[in-house]
Amino acid sequence: MARKKSNRLHGHYCKICGEYKANEKFSGKGHAAHICKACAKLPAAEKAERETITRLMNLPMGRLSESQKKWLKNRTQDSRPEVSALAREIYNAHFPHAERNAMKKQLLINNLEFEVHTDIYDEYGDEWEVNQRFTADRKNRELTMTDFDTGKAMEIAIDGGKMSKLLRWIVHTLEIFMWEQDYGLGPETLDPDVDLSPDFYDEDETFSADEYSAPEGPPCWRVKVEYSNHKEQEIVSVQDFLDDRPEEVYCELLSFFGVDENEMFFGD
Repeated sequence: MARKKSNRLHGHYCKICGEYKANEKFSGKGHAAHICKACAKLPAAEKAERETITRLMNLPMGRLSESQKKWLKNRTQDSRPEVSALAREIYNAHFPHAERNAMKKQLLINNLEFEVHTDIYDEYGDEWEVNQRFTADRKNRELTMTDFDTGKAMEIAIDGGKMSKLLRWIVHTLEIFMWEQDYGLGPETLDPDVDLSPDFYDEDETFSADEYSAPEGPPCWRVKVEYSNHKEQEIVSVQDFLDDRPEEVYCELLSFFGVDENEMFFGD
């Protein structure tokens, strides 16, 4: 009767290089310490760094224990660049929303300015053109709405709790601080039909990306945020539609002014 082959790796494991080696590659003391002869000769600092990297690479792909999670998180702040970079990569793979959640705790909106210049569609597919600006001031508890088409402006004072809830919702639920990344919006939006590759132009001609900016006129939407930690953020979109989360902000801000959809279509 044939024996079932074992999946056990042959040799002895070295915790520094992470390899299984023949027993003769280990000294008696090294065998007990799980350090091969080659790794034992390394300087102490290099030995410690390699051991940490090996441990990082051997972390399970699935769920981590609390002690493993704590150890991994501490390594993301390691003073050794290679260790900290690898630890952050692994931590982000295990906890993809950890960075966002950490940022949420640090961000509190003081002032918000939000403009919309595009067509809005309701649930029935009807549309109306919007050219409006909203501002929210947390300290003064004031909301304003300016309609550029009519020239009318409205200003209302709201309860401090409602203002805090509104601005917290924009950060914690809609994650406004990540819109630039989530919607692929950089500081400049180039015409996608313009080829800036070197082969596109004659050798004597020189062009720069600055010559190809977004279309003229107001952007589809623009948001400017000032946070309590003095961080400022401005995001501009020149797409021809309102993205989902900016649309949620628009509808929520509009609701504070008691504007009915019929008023948007037909006026007063």
